Amino acid sequence: MRTTMTRKGSRLGVALGVAVMIANGANGGSLTFDDADSLQGLTVSGDVSIDTSKDRGAKGLEPAGVATVGQRTGGSLRLGPGGKTVWPLRDQDGTGVLELWVYEDAAKPTKPKDYGAGAMWGLMQADGHMAAVGALYAPYLSGAETYAVSTLNPEQQKPWQQVTYLGIRRAPGWHKWTFDFDPDKGMRLLYDDQDVKNFNWNQSKLKGFASVVLFGDATDARQVLWVDDATVTLGPPARVAPVWPPPPPPPPADFTVLPPQAPWNPAPYAQWRNGPGTAEDYFPIAVWLQDPKMASRYKAAGINLYIGLWKGPTAEQLQLLRDADMPVICDLNDYARTHLDEPLFVGWMHGDEPDNAQTFAGFWKGDKEKIKEGWPEIYEQQGLAKRDYRGYGPPVPPQWIVRDYEKIKTVDATRPTFLGLGQGVAWEKYHGRGERTGHLEDYATYLTGCDIACFDIYPAAHDHLAVKDALWYVPLGVRRLRQWCQDSRPVWVHLETGIIGAPSSEPTPQQVKAEVWMALIHGARGIDYFVHQFKPEFNEHALLDNPDMLAAVTAVNQQITSLAPVLNSPTLVDGVVVESTHPKTPVHAMVKRKDGTTYIFSAAMYCEETNATLRVQGLTGNRTAEVIGEDRTVRVENGVFTDAFAGNGVHLYRIAEE
Repeated sequence: MRTTMTRKGSRLGVALGVAVMIANGANGGSLTFDDADSLQGLTVSGDVSIDTSKDRGAKGLEPAGVATVGQRTGGSLRLGPGGKTVWPLRDQDGTGVLELWVYEDAAKPTKPKDYGAGAMWGLMQADGHMAAVGALYAPYLSGAETYAVSTLNPEQQKPWQQVTYLGIRRAPGWHKWTFDFDPDKGMRLLYDDQDVKNFNWNQSKLKGFASVVLFGDATDARQVLWVDDATVTLGPPARVAPVWPPPPPPPPADFTVLPPQAPWNPAPYAQWRNGPGTAEDYFPIAVWLQDPKMASRYKAAGINLYIGLWKGPTAEQLQLLRDADMPVICDLNDYARTHLDEPLFVGWMHGDEPDNAQTFAGFWKGDKEKIKEGWPEIYEQQGLAKRDYRGYGPPVPPQWIVRDYEKIKTVDATRPTFLGLGQGVAWEKYHGRGERTGHLEDYATYLTGCDIACFDIYPAAHDHLAVKDALWYVPLGVRRLRQWCQDSRPVWVHLETGIIGAPSSEPTPQQVKAEVWMALIHGARGIDYFVHQFKPEFNEHALLDNPDMLAAVTAVNQQITSLAPVLNSPTLVDGVVVESTHPKTPVHAMVKRKDGTTYIFSAAMYCEETNATLRVQGLTGNRTAEVIGEDRTVRVENGVFTDAFAGNGVHLYRIAEE
């Protein structure tokens, strides 16, 4: 066997050779796979052999139109379908460099969008976690044409379940792959000596490697993997560790609390005779699209409003809500139109996320002339007069929302009309808006088509790194809606409570509490909880089955209800100035005064801890601030006090009149 790390002979002899290499601190070796003895020292299973008729010298492997690489001839390691090879290097994980040549024949399965794994090659930790490149197949991948890297333990997960798309095309011929793991910088991946920019070592979660691993094809493509001239240089244990997910982006430097844009209304829903509440102690705390059978349980958790009824409202649904004394905002369907005297109806829904892209075949009925009517600029930009529309479909035009809102008001103007918008409100780069991605100018018109404006974004459960755990997107969206409508209508916000799309992304009770109070500090006049779970299993009422989250949400709701008269009182303009010691973590606050008592509601806007000094206007002398719900107090001198904030921490202060 031509290798500097093992020797010819029995498997025992080879194993002893590897052990001696580890003990003596050998720093590397190579495998050229030139004869049948070369399998010794490797752990192999399935269809694995030395192919002396094919090697990197191009003998027997010349693809049409591809230049040969090198002149040496000999053999290569051949892995047929289902084969596996492990090259053990050491007992403990460490750093180093692996270079190997892989032959690509571009074979692909009959259904490349089905889940599957082609041939793969890469590094493996001592515990089985790996980073292996190959042709991986899934509906969201392009394995027939390009490579991805699988970063998981293949004994515990399927290779396509944790992948990163590399964007490297599967060009036929021999190609050099380099896994360069620096002890101080982490690992980078190279293809034909060029950095693979889409590879993110942090995302791979690879802490080092103890072996090289090769897998044969596991699809009906029956691709043969040939490997040659593998060289390893071993390094010390890693002195850095991967961090994934990375820290979320900090809030924009110019993001501040927006002062009131219109005269403050302490009872914003009293203008509707049959609206959700007329008193100054009413604050809407809603739950989204739940079975009325659960209404009593939600009411016990502090929920005082339902939004949405599946395929409703119906007489049966209304009876269940009546039994729980739970009002509802729902569709103005035929049943509702004939029961306008129903006191549980307190508002009408007006579509859900119309600002998101709508299917061309469904919403747009496959008619590009409707696009011309609703979005003439899209029709012109895409030249639809001379060709078919090929996109997903544009959003609902804002002017159509206004038109339909006016129709609702002709049926019933005694109740507010509720409009729920999507995450594009807060995250302008959200591609789910299709051709209108980034067009924030649409929203001012959308808002004229409703009486109550709401939106959703779920940072803790988000699957995009630009948003993941950046809780400040919630209050940013509130601020924007308030600014776009100039506080002419109440702004609400949908809030997450559990797993939505990614099983590994579940909000904590503290994150949900932070989102609630960030939204309120920035002027939200109502909140709505989204309690569905979609993965790993669908659960419509997941909040009720999560004792820790349910207890936290209940406590927050009780706090809001007890403070409702304060929250509905005017916000003092320039009522507080806050200085934070951490440049990434500003602390935002608002000040209310009710019945001679001063309230300061504050939240750290980032996930890293800080200390903050708050200077409250209009307070003199020495006072004591009660920190609501924390069983502690803070000394206040001439309106100034300092407190420590955990990342995304919330503190609510009450300072009694002298």
